[in-house]
Amino acid sequence: MSDRDDGYQFYPEDFENGNDPTQRELDPAPLIIVACLGVGLVLFLADPLVDPITVSGTAVELGVLAAVVFAVGLFVGSGIYIRKGKRRLGLVHAAGSLGWLLLVVGTAFSNRTALVAGGGVLLLGALSLVVMTWRST
Repeated sequence: MSDRDDGYQFYPEDFENGNDPTQRELDPAPLIIVACLGVGLVLFLADPLVDPITVSGTAVELGVLAAVVFAVGLFVGSGIYIRKGKRRLGLVHAAGSLGWLLLVVGTAFSNRTALVAGGGVLLLGALSLVVMTWRST
């Protein structure tokens, strides 16, 4: 596989000289991120149908728990990306994790500043991913 920093682009040279993509090791970062996003989405969609759950004596709505699951998935994925040398991609995912955590804190404590900051961080992270993808084409 090529040693480019960001893996959002198909590179034909990665498959030359008999490099079979089915025999390569799976990258766990996207799998963890997508799994956590899937679980979070199910929690978010179940929120109107299910009563809040009790965590350490505090009632927690599933929508808030969904944001925490999103943040954990992005944080773990960012660590894997950074460890593999994909720093920019890891930092963007870490920013997404921070954004979701700020939304949770803002919601839990009715803090408008944290809510606005969380939304801003998520927007900047999403725009960064778009720019990184655009530059890789």
